[in-house]
Amino acid sequence: VSAFERGWKLNFDTYTERAQSVLQAAQTQALAQSHQHFLPEHILKAMLEDRDQLAANLIRAAGGQPEMVAQRVDDALRAAPAVTGGQQGLRLDQQTAKLFADAEAGAKAAGDSFVTVERLLIAMAGLTSSKSGETLRDAGADQAQLEAAVAQLRQGRTADTANAEEGYEALKK
Repeated sequence: VSAFERGWKLNFDTYTERAQSVLQAAQTQALAQSHQHFLPEHILKAMLEDRDQLAANLIRAAGGQPEMVAQRVDDALRAAPAVTGGQQGLRLDQQTAKLFADAEAGAKAAGDSFVTVERLLIAMAGLTSSKSGETLRDAGADQAQLEAAVAQLRQGRTADTANAEEGYEALKK
């Protein structure tokens, strides 16, 4: 049973299949590293390791450096406290809860029926009290630049299906 099913305030059904996959991979990684809190950095790392490299390509399209982001995220996760002995479970970090709320609000404002990976990335860049937000901005990919990169990628389309990311032709490039 995932933490999402145990009661985190997340309407998982409103997330695309790709976003769900990224969140599950991030949760698995957090548990494997014995971290006590589910951090935005876990999600950003999972985004960067996604098979189609959507997040890395968007960071690059926004003028950022995905390699720098990956290195800083790895450093932040190595520094995150781990719990040894006994099963403590994984707690939702406040910044992660804010990330979900902001991504959901961003999707709604954009006319999307589903929260996509790119909405999570844009919301993450706006987190002011998070290593992941700071890292994205330091690497040259702030919210406005990512919004522009997403607009270019989507070419006016909205995320109205659970597999909306699969339709992005630019994703293949």
